[in-house]
Amino acid sequence: MDENVNFQEKAASAIPHFSINYRFNVNLIPTSWSNCLFDLSVSICFQVFGDQKFDVGCFHDLNMILVFIVMPGNSFEMSYKIAQIRLVSSHPEVYEPCDDSFALVDALLSDRNNLLELKPMLCMEVGCGSGYVITSLMLMLGEEANGAQFIATDINHHAIRVTQETMEAHGVYAELINTDVASGLENRLAGSVDLLVVNPPYVPTPEDEVGREGIASAWAGGENGRSVIDKILPVAEKLLSKRGWLYMVTLTANNPSQICRQMMKKGYASKIVVQRSTVEESLHIIKFWKDNDIEADTNDAITNSKAVPLGIVDSVRLQIQRLSFWGSSDINTTTN
Repeated sequence: MDENVNFQEKAASAIPHFSINYRFNVNLIPTSWSNCLFDLSVSICFQVFGDQKFDVGCFHDLNMILVFIVMPGNSFEMSYKIAQIRLVSSHPEVYEPCDDSFALVDALLSDRNNLLELKPMLCMEVGCGSGYVITSLMLMLGEEANGAQFIATDINHHAIRVTQETMEAHGVYAELINTDVASGLENRLAGSVDLLVVNPPYVPTPEDEVGREGIASAWAGGENGRSVIDKILPVAEKLLSKRGWLYMVTLTANNPSQICRQMMKKGYASKIVVQRSTVEESLHIIKFWKDNDIEADTNDAITNSKAVPLGIVDSVRLQIQRLSFWGSSDINTTTN
């Protein structure tokens, strides 16, 4: 096959057939829009390329194109922009956009209308890497997020430069800070972050790999992949405003339900926005937000020495089990 033939051109002939089938199947699983599209894109790629390898960035672009094709007149519009893979800068020591990055951006995109209603004044990404996620966030919110400020941090100094280049290529701006999580910023930003986005190092590794310099810092998560996650959660709690939202990427091995239980004890409700299974891993994008009812129940439980109700955690656990059954991702359509 001619390698110079454009990916989208090769896939175009396969789109009509699959989109018709998708229209039918989506009626059977009405809450799985984004994630069925993911599987649909996989099917198209295999139809077009067979066993040949295809570029994962182009694959994600196709996935987004299909959203617009099979959902005309719905909440998605062509004006909803995200970062273009070809404009994302790179460096050998910086993590490039991959399945987890795409799933996180898809989660934010699926929640865009709610984000605009939130009207975040300060948005922050911890661990910006290539800049794909923070750039996509700024582009998708666009002018409708007028007045919002954006901050991104990374422990890898190469990532700061790469993110800067990615943003410049897309014509957007955020304050970039080379630091570990939010070290040196916690007091300055305490209680003021309305939107916090984190794709942490979540891969289970030996503890001595955590915090190494260079690209290893992007994935080495220690025992059960939780070392850095457990370090980030209390920082997130301190940074978030009373109306703040946290979006975090987790792996099944990280025990997402236990993370939700831990956050619930701090008064945070949670839900899975996107779950996506790949050959190597099962990803969960979880959204957290402050819930006064949970906080009141937690205080009552402490006062009365009763167990904290596990309803929301049980709900998240059921979502994980149900989504694992489908073997693809799911979008929860509740208002938060």
